[in-house]
Amino acid sequence: MRIHRRQDLARRAFWLRPGRNPACYHAAMAAPGALVDALTDPAAGQPVEYPYSDGKVLMETDPHARSIIDMRDQLDTHFTARQDAYVAGSMALYYRQGDPSAVVVPDVFVVLGAPYKQWRKSYLLWEEGGVVPSFVVEVASRSTSRPDATTKRAAYEQMGVHEYWRFDPLGELIAGRLEGWRLAAGRSERVRAVRAGGWHRSEALGLELRAERWLLRFHDPRLGRDMPTHAEAVRERDEAVRERDRLVRERDEASQRIRELEARLRLSHKSA
Repeated sequence: MRIHRRQDLARRAFWLRPGRNPACYHAAMAAPGALVDALTDPAAGQPVEYPYSDGKVLMETDPHARSIIDMRDQLDTHFTARQDAYVAGSMALYYRQGDPSAVVVPDVFVVLGAPYKQWRKSYLLWEEGGVVPSFVVEVASRSTSRPDATTKRAAYEQMGVHEYWRFDPLGELIAGRLEGWRLAAGRSERVRAVRAGGWHRSEALGLELRAERWLLRFHDPRLGRDMPTHAEAVRERDEAVRERDRLVRERDEASQRIRELEARLRLSHKSA
């Protein structure tokens, strides 16, 4: 059973390598070999409970909560058509079978190469073919800043997460509000800005991102446009509807004036 499980994970990792799936412009991330060994713990067959809620009350400031929602909105919209892209957050991610303490809870994460797109209660790495998130964002707060920068970062690096970002919506803990690390040769390196205005590039997602006060903004360089939040998309839609209604009114008013002029012209011809 252990050997077969490792073979299944190894085959999946092979087919998810860059270049094996040309239809996907960004490759899925397979768990590193050491983690595959951990996933196939000899005690894995024994029943273990993996809680999807710790029963604690989640308390966030408005900027923290709003930034998480808007990040997910932008990424959900961007990856809507891609069936192997899974966007989630504030969800338990278990990375070692048989050990419920081997868990992290990213604020936002993106999995490319996910077996399916449907909702989950939690993300169990061994049930996902060993496919780890490609992209993780933690929203910095005073209570979580130190573990986010140390233990969580180390866990994501061990797991093989390609990119790990920290965003500070209040601008109190991180210079420039945004910092990121990218795996290179098995170790994480700091991500530097690629252009003016604080824009950074996510190789994992093929997007650019920057801090705009409490908002982490994503930009699609292929389309040359910023990605709107849900609220912005609603405003754009409403503005488009209002503009359409204005044009319809102007057309109807112009048509009415033409009819009135034609009626006057007919009357003048009759009186002549």
